[in-house]
Amino acid sequence: MAQVIHDESLRMGRLVKDLLDLAKLENGNLELHFRELEVNSFLKRIQRKFAALSKENDISITCILPEGDLLLEQADEDRLEQVMTNLLDNALRHTPAHAGIEIKASKEQYKGGDAVRIEISDQGYGIPAEDLPYIFERFYKADKARTRGASGGTGLGLSIVKNLVEAHQGTVSVRSQIGQGTTFSIMLPCRLT
Repeated sequence: MAQVIHDESLRMGRLVKDLLDLAKLENGNLELHFRELEVNSFLKRIQRKFAALSKENDISITCILPEGDLLLEQADEDRLEQVMTNLLDNALRHTPAHAGIEIKASKEQYKGGDAVRIEISDQGYGIPAEDLPYIFERFYKADKARTRGASGGTGLGLSIVKNLVEAHQGTVSVRSQIGQGTTFSIMLPCRLT
């Protein structure tokens, strides 16, 4: 019983923190610390961060990165790590054992300027088409039958992802099919206007 109380108190703490972050984002009061970020080394670090958990779940995480540097001239590394953590937590939760998750980055053009696209693709269960338009809304759960358990999320992760990406003047989108996995695509301009 003490373990259940402990787990629930941790979940409530995450919920309060996520709600505060989301409120600050939506009101424009979240302070971001922009500086130069080399994307390839950042994504390799994120891959290492999730290596033990993915191995424990028998899921492979691979990183496909272009030759040369991918540079965001203005990015908040901590907040982009929060974005990647939310997306990879979801991918791991919805990907079965013996399957894989792929992190990919590439140079792109976006709104007439240089940009970086980051994609997180899983070989998980997929998201039903009728749920896709709503997944970035607060508390929306595409898998209503699933219980979250002790390590489950707050239902705010994708809303926070969307708001943090938009705070970087970027966009996030999703493609998914039942039984074929899900891909989240983030487009970030290299230089903010």
